[in-house]
Amino acid sequence: MLIIAGTRIRREHALELVSMLTSAGFDRTARLLVRAITNGEEFVALTPDDRECILGVLDDPPIALSELRGALFGELNWQRSVGRPRYRR
Repeated sequence: MLIIAGTRIRREHALELVSMLTSAGFDRTARLLVRAITNGEEFVALTPDDRECILGVLDDPPIALSELRGALFGELNWQRSVGRPRYRR
């Protein structure tokens, strides 16, 4: 089982995600996940580009990957909100 963006992903669902990433041309991110699965790693550290690639293929996610999409989308929204200037009154 992998933990991606704080979300537990079963091996078969991680492989499904790898297939989706490969089909979309996101080979680097797919290789990152394959390497983690092959090496028995528990946690997968994602770059901002990896997060965007995964979000790109999870536009209409299978049920097993919908929690991952929600977590990544939440992280993206948080990062964007932190970067906004604060307004003073």
